[in-house]
Parts: sequence; C-alpha cells; structure tokens
Amino acid sequence: MHISASIGNIIIIVAFIISLAAAASTIASAAGWKSPLLRRKELTLAAGAGILIAVILLFIYLIACDFRFLYVYHNASRDLPLAYRIAAFWAGKEGSLLLWLFFLSLFGCFINRKSDDYAPLVSGVILVSQLFILTILIVESPFTYIWDRYPESFGPGIFPADGAGLNPLLKDPWMVAHPPLLFLGYASATVPFAYAVASLIKKEASRWISGAYPWLLFSMVTLGIGIFLGGYWAYSVLGWGGYWGWDPVENSSLIPWLVAIALVHGVIIQKRHGSLARLNLFLALFYFVLVFYSTWLTRSGVLSNFSVHSFAATDVASYLILFLIIYAIGSLGLYAARVRRITGPGLDTPLLDWRTMAVFGIIALIVYALVILTGTSMPILSGIFMARPSNVTTSFYNTISKPIGMLILVLMFVSTTLMVVRREKLAGRENIVAALLSALLGVLVNRGQTGSPAAYPLAILASFLVIRAILDLTRGNRAALIPSRLTHIGVGLLVLGVITSNIHTISFQKKLTLGTETEISALRIIFNGYTENNEPYLTFTLKSGTSTTVAKTAYYFDEKTESIYREPHIIPGIIEDIYIAPEHYESGIESVTSLVLQKGEERTFNGLAIRFTGFRTEHMTSGEPTIYADLTINGTPVSPGIKYAAAGVQSLDRTVPGTDRSVALRQIEATTKKILLHVSPGKNTPVPADTVIVTINRKRLIWLVWLGTVLIAVGGGAAFARSVQR
Repeated sequence: MHISASIGNIIIIVAFIISLAAAASTIASAAGWKSPLLRRKELTLAAGAGILIAVILLFIYLIACDFRFLYVYHNASRDLPLAYRIAAFWAGKEGSLLLWLFFLSLFGCFINRKSDDYAPLVSGVILVSQLFILTILIVESPFTYIWDRYPESFGPGIFPADGAGLNPLLKDPWMVAHPPLLFLGYASATVPFAYAVASLIKKEASRWISGAYPWLLFSMVTLGIGIFLGGYWAYSVLGWGGYWGWDPVENSSLIPWLVAIALVHGVIIQKRHGSLARLNLFLALFYFVLVFYSTWLTRSGVLSNFSVHSFAATDVASYLILFLIIYAIGSLGLYAARVRRITGPGLDTPLLDWRTMAVFGIIALIVYALVILTGTSMPILSGIFMARPSNVTTSFYNTISKPIGMLILVLMFVSTTLMVVRREKLAGRENIVAALLSALLGVLVNRGQTGSPAAYPLAILASFLVIRAILDLTRGNRAALIPSRLTHIGVGLLVLGVITSNIHTISFQKKLTLGTETEISALRIIFNGYTENNEPYLTFTLKSGTSTTVAKTAYYFDEKTESIYREPHIIPGIIEDIYIAPEHYESGIESVTSLVLQKGEERTFNGLAIRFTGFRTEHMTSGEPTIYADLTINGTPVSPGIKYAAAGVQSLDRTVPGTDRSVALRQIEATTKKILLHVSPGKNTPVPADTVIVTINRKRLIWLVWLGTVLIAVGGGAAFARSVQR
C-alpha cells in the first residue's frame, strides 16, 4: 500500500492519530480515570477540525479542477458547472466516505458538549466508527496523486489537462441533495446505536431512550427523504418509467429505514408504558449494523454485476467486511451477554388494543425488512453454493410486498381505530362512515382501470388511513397528533399512488420514422431528428388535443459508462403523466455506411463482399504509429488505416477498386479483434429514413406518490421537532 505525501493524506493520518488518542481518553474517562494529558473533549474537537480541513481541501481541489488528484480526475471536468463540481465531492466512493466521516465527527462534537454520564460512552462509540472510516480513507484516499496510481502513464508532477467528469446520470440537480441526505441518515444512525451500546454497558433498560430518540427520528427522516428523492430522480432520469426498481443498492437503503420505523414505534411504546426494552435495544443495534452492511454492499463491488448504482470492486472491500464483522459480533455479543439483566414491564394488553396491534406492526416491518434483505443478498448467498451467482427478479419483491403491505395497512387501520374508540365516544359512528367512504373511494379509484385482486383492498385500506387521520386532526390535542396523522395520511396517499401509477399504467412501444406523424393512445408524435453537439439529443413534436410541445431527449454514447445514455421526456398532468422514453435510434445513413467486422469474418454489404483478414502496424517505435485493417473487397486487397501523428489522428481512407466508393477505418477493438468501417454508399444505394423506437407510459395519478412522500417527511420532521423541544 503506497500513501502519497499530499497535504490531504497527512491531515487524514493526523486526524486518525488524534481520534485514536480521543478514543483512549474516552475509555479512560468511562473507567473513571482522570488525566490532564488525555482530554476527551479537546481531542475530539481537534480531530473534527482536521476532518473539516480535509473536507475543505477536497472541495477546493474539485472546484479548481486540480487533476493532480486521481479522485478529482475521475469525478470532475472543466466543463462541469460549479454545482456539479461541488456534487462531485460525493459522486465517488472516497468522497462519499469522507462526507460520512464529516457528519459523524460533527455529531461526535455535538455529543461531546454534554456532561451526563452517557456522553463518554456514546462519544467513544462514535470515535470508534470515526477510526474505521479514517482507516479506509488512509487505504483509499481522495487525495491520492494520479501518478501514484498510474506511474506508467504519468510521471511525478505530470497530470491530465482535463478530467473524465461525472457519469451523465449524475448530472442532475437531485445529485446535489440526494446523497448528502442519505449520508446524514447513515451517520446519525450511529448515535442511537451508541446510546444502546452505552445502555448495555451500564446495564440500564430505559434511560438511553431520552438521549437516543431525537437522533433516531432525525436519522429516520433524513434517510427517508434521501430515499424519496432517489425515487423521483430515478423516475425523471433513468427512462424506464418507474421510481423504484428493487435495485440492490436501492434496497440497501430501504432495509435499515424499515427497521428504523419499527424502532421508532417500539420506542414510543416504551416511553409510554416501559415495555419492549429488550426489543428496542436489539433494533437500535440491528439498525446500525444494517447501515454498515448496506455500505459494504454498495462500496465493496460485490453487486457490481447486479446493480446500476454499485461501485466497482476495490481494496477496501476487505476492510469493510472486517469492520462489519466487528460491529455485528461486538454489539450483538454484548447484547447476548446483558439481555437477561435488561428488565421492564411486559406488554400485558388484550389482543384488541392499539399497543398490541402496534407490536404486530413492528414485527411485520421487521419481517418485511428481512425478506428484502434476503433477496438483496441473494448474489452473495447464491455465490456461496453456485459457480455463477444469481439475483432475484423484481416480481419476487412485488409479489411479497402485496400481502405484507396489506397486513401493515390492516394493522395501522385496526390500531388507529382502537385508539380512537378508546378516546372518543362518537368514534364508532365515525369509523363506520369512514369505512363506507373508504370502500367507495377504493372502488372508484380502481374501477375501469384494473382487475387486480390486490388493488381494491389496498386502496380501501389506504383511503381509510387518510380519512381517519383527517378526522383525528379536527379534534383533540391536535399538536400531539400532527406528526403521526400527517405520516399516516402520507402513507395512505403513497399506497394509492403506487396502485394508480403502477397497476393502472398503460404502456405502448412504437417505431417512429423521421418526419412522419404517428398517433399513440391519443398522443400524436412526430420524430424530428437527431442533433449532434456536446450532448446529442433526439427531437420530437408532441400534439395532444390543441396543445403542441417540442421535446428534446438526450441520447448519446457515453464513454465513461460505455453505454447509451437516454433521458425521458415527461408531460406532467393532474390525471396522468405521459412518459416518453427513447429506446433505440437508428440513423438511416449509418445503416448503409457503418459496418462492424470481426477478424476472419466476411459479409456482403451494399453490393460489396468485404472480408477482414487482420491488423497490420507500421512505425510503432517512431513518432507516427499507424494501424491498418487488411481487407479484401470483391477479391481485391484494400487496407484503410489510422495514423497517430503529432498533428492529430489521421484517417487513411482507401478507394474501392473499380467503384466510386471509399472505405475508412473508424474504430479498433484490439481485445475483441473487431473494427468499425465506414463504407461510402454508391450512387444507387437507397438511404432509409432515420428511425427511433420509443416507449410511452401513461402514469395515472403519480403525483399522489410525490405528495405522500412529502407528507411522510413533514410528519417525521414534526415528530423530530417535538422531541427536541421536550
């Protein structure tokens, strides 16, 4: 392992040493030993200051496009707008870990200000996590010089004039907000975990709740908002018409979030009645272990063949799995050793009680999280027993989500009803009215749209949650009810939106010809052509009723991802969104001029019998190396080539003997022994019109999904605000 002596690397190493000293001071403080030489608070602040300097340095290097650094080269370029140069900070693995570290140190410094007897233990656990991430950043640093990683291409002090830039999918405004919110959620999950560990060490069952609860709510809310923003980002950019594809990396954030929701409800019951002490401690530990597991999944490369989001495999994978094992065995081992000493009143309630239903809901959420965890981990699990790892399909998740989702809604319905019945004398009559309205609304939403047997009960239950929550907000202690009822309304609207935007979706696929108007489900669409510039795009004219819209959708080959980048066009509406996604563009002139051949292959192309016999090189040791593709065309040898001259790359075109046509070598793939040729068309060669295949989805009432997620976030934020004020 080579560590370059850049300022950033030196700061990271110094921060590691100070964090190690702070952890030692914390252990000493927790053991009751006082020493003027090891002061926990000052050392923690000093380590945090070092991490802050490292963050500022990386921001400066990215904004200034300092391509001496490998991380800057991989994630930034001179043509990137300032906002995306800033967002490039968390675009890669090393930068995102540094961001996580910064949040973690910030939270550690905040806890450091407290003077209660829990603070040293909580601070110590945070410092250990800080040390783990610092270790990874020492191994794989964002401050590595490019010549240290690629000495065969760059000498010391020599670096490229421009960088590779961001993946096109990341050039989106949501890139500025989505990853930082996820990492806020990940980093803040450490705090309730630390409180739970401290509680187990101190052999206490409930006092940790008061310190951990606001952090738990903060973590749940920020992680949830990050997930929601990621869903909207996928909908607006990826081009497949959805907002959740059950991608393993998407799931890796959802799984701990579901556990956090279960833990929040468990803590509420414990705060009010003292029960569920053991379960809540376990869930607090499990929540953070799952967060670290998701980090390993996304940043170790184990899912690189199964996810569009995953990072490639690197050397840090072994460190991540080691730290995960330490966290899991250490925390769960401590839990097993102390669980019998954790006592509290049992949940001695009848079956038909809201608290009993809430516990069943907690169990349902945990089971759901475990099922998704199993499916997400299938590439790893199958790789243990099979030569070729495999993944579960999206139908697995969709199938299992319907019954579990319905069960969770039923439990929310019953618990809410029982809580209101106990509190209000008129609640029984209200519930009957709410149930009748919900049944009517559930039928009306689905009528004429789907025959799915799951859609109707899900819509009815979701409608009841919304109506019952609205009724609750009209009476009683509204301030206390606002967080939970807003969240319940959000869940109900989200479920309704999932039903209408997925089960009700109508999809069409058509091949459009340049300049020809085609009608697709009451939408008239004309393909206007393909425009080449820095980021080429396809242009369409869309006519719906009396309105006419010109749409431009990005479509080009991206060398960074080595794939076609496509961007959809969305026409939003109250009843439905019309979602137009280009699938495959074919240039008419390229179809009669572009030919791909493999060595030894022969094809007849527009009247010419062309055979590719092999490569030939000249002047490879001089300043102008030249590569030729030896062909036989209609039995005559022809060798077009490419010369790499000082003035630039030159194409050595050749005339096809006996014709007025020429052939040029455009691309070479030495590993696969393939070439791309440009063969000029003959005078009588017919040139077909350009065509494009598009998919059009009509996403009914999808705005309910976005409104539902907003209300869930607002409700969670209101709960967090109330917890801080108390």
